[in-house]
Amino acid sequence: MMGSLVRSWHVWTVLAVSSLFMACSGSDAQPVLSAGWSSIPNQYARHFQIQIRGSGRRLVVFGQGGPADTVGIYVLNGAPQGREARIDTPLTRVVVVSTTHLPFFTALGLGSIVVGVAHVDQVRDPNIAERVRQGSISEILRADGVDRERLTALAPQAVFDYPFGRGGQPPYNSTIAITEYLEEHPLGRAEWIRVIGLLTGEEVRADSLFKAVEHRYLFVRDLRAHLSEAPTVLFGSHWEQSWFAPPGNSYMATLIADAGGRYVFADSSAQGNISLSLEEMLVKASACEHLGVMLASTGRVTPLTMVGGDPRLAGLDAAKKGGFVGNSARNDLFGKALLEPEVLLQDLRCIFHPNACSGHKPVYFFPVGQ
Repeated sequence: MMGSLVRSWHVWTVLAVSSLFMACSGSDAQPVLSAGWSSIPNQYARHFQIQIRGSGRRLVVFGQGGPADTVGIYVLNGAPQGREARIDTPLTRVVVVSTTHLPFFTALGLGSIVVGVAHVDQVRDPNIAERVRQGSISEILRADGVDRERLTALAPQAVFDYPFGRGGQPPYNSTIAITEYLEEHPLGRAEWIRVIGLLTGEEVRADSLFKAVEHRYLFVRDLRAHLSEAPTVLFGSHWEQSWFAPPGNSYMATLIADAGGRYVFADSSAQGNISLSLEEMLVKASACEHLGVMLASTGRVTPLTMVGGDPRLAGLDAAKKGGFVGNSARNDLFGKALLEPEVLLQDLRCIFHPNACSGHKPVYFFPVGQ
C-alpha cells in the first residue's frame, strides 16, 4: 500500500508541476459547431467553448490538440445527442478530483456544494480545508485510485476530473472533463471560472470576477513598459537528476515575458516540456541572470537545495544572486494562484526588477533564501 501511495503522490506532483509548464496546440483552429449551435467567444481560454442554441446551452471541452481534440460535450438540461452528455444544472452537489479546481468554487461562494475531493491532505483553500475537518467533505481517493463506492454513496450530480489516466473509463457516470492546465495564458486558466459559473447558475458573477482578474493582470503587465532592459531567465524543474523547462508557448514563459524577463526558450514551441541534461543546464544557466525552479520543499531553500544538490549549478550567479523558487509546499501555487495571476506577475517582476519595486512581499515566487 505504501508503494501505491508514493506513486500516487508522485503522479500528482508531476501533474501539478507540468501544469505550470504545459504548452498546447490548436489554438487557432475553428470552433467545433454543429446543428445550429453558436459559440460565445472566450477572451483567452482555448480549451473550452460555451455554446448556445436558442435557450439551450452546452459546454465543449478540448484536449491538448485544441478544437481538433474534443474530450467532452455537455448539454445543459436538454436531450443529449451523439457524443453529448446531459448535465442537469444548476449543480448543487459535486466532487472535485483535482484540488486545482477548488478556488473556482470558493471564489463564487460555492464551497458548500463540494462534498468530495481527492488528496484532501493537499487542500490549501482554508474554506474547503475547514469543511474537510468538519467532515462535510470526504476523501474520494484510495491507494489504488478513485473509490467508486464512496463516489456512489456521496451521490454527486457531477464529478470534475482531468480527462486522462483512467484508461478511458471516467470515475463516475456524470463526469465533466476539466483541462484548464493546458491553457498557455495565465488569464486563459483564470477564465475557466466561467465554466463553473455556467454549470452552477452563477454566469454573471463568474464573468464579473474574471473581468476583475483580467483588469488587475493587464495593469501589472503594462508596468513593464517602464522597466529597464529585460534580464535573461531560465526556469525549470528537476526529477531524479533530469531537468525540464517549459517551451516558449507555455504558461510560465508567458508569465516571465509579461513580468519583464527574457526567457531563454522564448522562441521555442512544443507540446511538452524541453528535456535538458545537467550539462545543458550548466551551459544555459551560466548565460542567464536568473535561474528559477519549481519544487515542493518544507525546509529552507538554498541555492544548493534549489538545484538538487549539484554544486556547479548552485555556484552560478544565476542561482546565487538571481535564484528564485516557486514552492508548492509553501503556498497554493496549484490552486488559488490560478485566480491571482497578477500576484504571480508582481512576484516575478520584483525579482527581475527589484529597483522598480518597493515594499512588495512575495506570495508565490520567492528569491532564494527568503
